Amino acid sequence: MIQGWESRRGLTGKGILLCCALLVIAGCTSSKLNLARQEFYMGRIDKAMDTLSSITRVPERDRLLFDMEKGLILHHQGKYQESIDTLRQASAVMAEQEKIRIGEQSGSLVTSEKITEYKGEYAERLWVHTYLIMDYLMLGDHENALVEAKQALKIYSTYPEACANDYFTRALIAHCYEASGEINDAYIEYKKLAQTMPDPSPVADKLYALGKRLGFYDEIEAYQGYLSPEDIKTLERDDYSEAILFIGQGQSPIKVPKNIVIPPSIRFSFPTYEDRGRGFFSPVIQASGAGPARLVTTSTAEVLKTSLEKRMTKVIAKETARAASKEVISQSIDDPVVEILARAAFFVTEEPDTRCWQTLPAYLTLARLPTAPEAHSLHVTGLNITGEVLMRQPGFEPGRAGRYFYYSLRDVYGIAEVEP
Repeated sequence: MIQGWESRRGLTGKGILLCCALLVIAGCTSSKLNLARQEFYMGRIDKAMDTLSSITRVPERDRLLFDMEKGLILHHQGKYQESIDTLRQASAVMAEQEKIRIGEQSGSLVTSEKITEYKGEYAERLWVHTYLIMDYLMLGDHENALVEAKQALKIYSTYPEACANDYFTRALIAHCYEASGEINDAYIEYKKLAQTMPDPSPVADKLYALGKRLGFYDEIEAYQGYLSPEDIKTLERDDYSEAILFIGQGQSPIKVPKNIVIPPSIRFSFPTYEDRGRGFFSPVIQASGAGPARLVTTSTAEVLKTSLEKRMTKVIAKETARAASKEVISQSIDDPVVEILARAAFFVTEEPDTRCWQTLPAYLTLARLPTAPEAHSLHVTGLNITGEVLMRQPGFEPGRAGRYFYYSLRDVYGIAEVEP
């Protein structure tokens, strides 16, 4: 009877064994990936890359996740071109994944979602382009940064609710348009950001300056109220320039299983996000000869949880279909002992897909300082809940592009890693 059921479903006994084998192989790969993540958060970034480099074969179902993790770690090594090469591979994988994988979907109906190709949460797919933008800006390549910004906009358009609260990436996109001289599009993106954020003051200076250049005098009055006379004077300087900092703090949440058990052996298992941080403490930026920093911050936890919530209907539908398939197989077995063993196996292998991009920070902040200071005069500090200093890095050299000075910082284990 089992064979007949399999024939109708297009799933063979060999197929089930293959699915189980894939789970074992995936465990071998993920163990090294987890080790690399641990090394990264202990500040041993070079060691983390050595661990990733020792992985000789990455299963296709984990290729996107592997490239995400590797691309981010390369960014924080300061190897921006290598990070670009890796994240562009991730972008290509995402494009290819638009095709439906019939075989792996059949297998996951009786085993686990972990055997399917990881497609990333909507927000994770967006952040592939976010890190590509940062990589290009650190290399002073505004043209390609804008190309990636436009790709990011497509994801905002496709998943508007899931990604709406990623203020950091929206600010980055607006900056790319501005730095490329496309000030009308820059104004549009800054305005979208101002309308989305609880407080528009971090981008009021941009809306005022760009609105004035575009002749939107009836609109700029609304933003002028957020600016001091000194702010306006600074914006009008001929030698106006900016220091732009990309600051990552803390550890993003991770996925954990949530289970519902219905006797005798039906188990529903879903992924949910679990926080790993203690809350946000705004970085303090001090620089001689510069105006006050304007900060735009994204909580990756908030965006990831919303992203997962928006696709939960599909997760529940797939989980229900898998539970029904397992129950049909169990009831079709004539031998009571074999049925018990089959139910036990199905119960144990019912695990949700908890794969996720774990090296992401808990918070991404884009900080802008008008009239960029000399490199030696810039200091960044951040405090955790006990008042301990998490960041301090004077005297580092930025990436430069015209009138912009770019810095990338990440606190991974107490003291920030800084990538010039």
